[in-house]
Amino acid sequence: MSIVVFLGLTLSWPVALFQQSLPPPPGVLVDVGGRRLHLLCAGSGAPTVVFEAGASSFAIDWTLVQREVARTNRACAYDRAGMGWSDERPESVQGSTAEDLRALLDKAGERGPFVLVGASRGGLHVRDFLLRYPSDAAGFVFVDSTTEDRLFTVIEGKEVAIAEVTAEQLKTTFPRQPVKVPRRSPQTGAPFDLLPPDLYRIRIGLDDRLIARVPDTVPPEAVATAQEEERALLARLLATRANGATPFGNRPTVVLTRGNEKNADREAAHAALAALSTNSRHSVVAGAGHEIHLFEPSAVVLAVSDVVAAIRTKSPLPARQPN
Repeated sequence: MSIVVFLGLTLSWPVALFQQSLPPPPGVLVDVGGRRLHLLCAGSGAPTVVFEAGASSFAIDWTLVQREVARTNRACAYDRAGMGWSDERPESVQGSTAEDLRALLDKAGERGPFVLVGASRGGLHVRDFLLRYPSDAAGFVFVDSTTEDRLFTVIEGKEVAIAEVTAEQLKTTFPRQPVKVPRRSPQTGAPFDLLPPDLYRIRIGLDDRLIARVPDTVPPEAVATAQEEERALLARLLATRANGATPFGNRPTVVLTRGNEKNADREAAHAALAALSTNSRHSVVAGAGHEIHLFEPSAVVLAVSDVVAAIRTKSPLPARQPN
């Protein structure tokens, strides 16, 4: 089981609550039904661009990109439930990240349709948002996105894509005993130190707080619930691609891939992700690691600008030479 899923489930586990003082949020805390989510918006101009961070990441991670996009467009980043300054989602409250985001934007008075920018695992949430709210999605930028065909589990000794297994098959992998959560240190150094110094210090504090809130062990029932939710999401996304379908339609879409760790399978998966739109481009960003928005923020700004221009003019994305 991945650390991503561990974090996703343990953040809502009640015994893991940990209080640590934080500086005031740079954005606003918006009530979405008895709990608050942190929303950080700047600028003006339609379409509004919404940034979805990766796992164990925060709204402020988008700073280098957001401040440039905000020169021409309304630009909003947020912290998912349990992340950054956002409250956790109680176990008694059902819902998805996409549903949280839609409620947050609605309560804050932000109007779509939106350009959705998803980094790493955030790309999965962006696509789930499209499935649930197609009229609110105008275009996409995927920043070294996770894809359902590159997440695996082991069934009967064979590695298979989680998206391709049934709920019954997945049950055979569920633990019977509490699962120990691996510990890690806060993320420091490159590329996070490319943030402004004050935000870099705050980010380390946010990550420290996140780590401290995670319990040492998680009950097997909680692990099973998280794994099945993951499987169901990935299966839904895979189903949209059946028989060469283009579920993004002609929505302008740019897919960016890190360039400093060449991987043919990753590049092929990202090319296939771009092909889900009939108006798309896939680029490998030279010199960039996984956090392209920190390593090479100008590449993400350009991608957003091109998507916005294509939406405004109702035209094809401009061709760009690969890096």
